[in-house]
Amino acid sequence: MSAHMVALMYADDMSWAEEYGANVPQIIRKYGGDYNFVSGGPVEVVEGDLPVPSGVGTFNFPSREAIMQFLNAEEYQPYADLRNRHSRTQIMIFDGRA
Repeated sequence: MSAHMVALMYADDMSWAEEYGANVPQIIRKYGGDYNFVSGGPVEVVEGDLPVPSGVGTFNFPSREAIMQFLNAEEYQPYADLRNRHSRTQIMIFDGRA
C-alpha cells in the first residue's frame, strides 16, 4: 500500500535549503519516493490554529517502510542534520488509498 509523508518546516533562515534541495531528491527517489509538492512561497493557514510553517512538503512512497528507510538512510543523515540545525520540522506519515 502506498504511503505519504507531510513535512511542516519552521525556519527563519533558509540559506541552507539550496544545498538540501540539490542533494535530497535523488536520495528520496532511491527509496521509491517522489515529491508531490514543496511550497516555494508563503503558507497560509485558513482554518484551525496550526502555527504557520515557512514550508510544506508532501511526498509519496511505496510504503511506510520505504519512508522510514529514507529518513534513517546513512546518506540522508548529513542533510537531516543540516535541516535540523536550521529549522524545526514536524513530519507525519500515513497510508494512502486509491
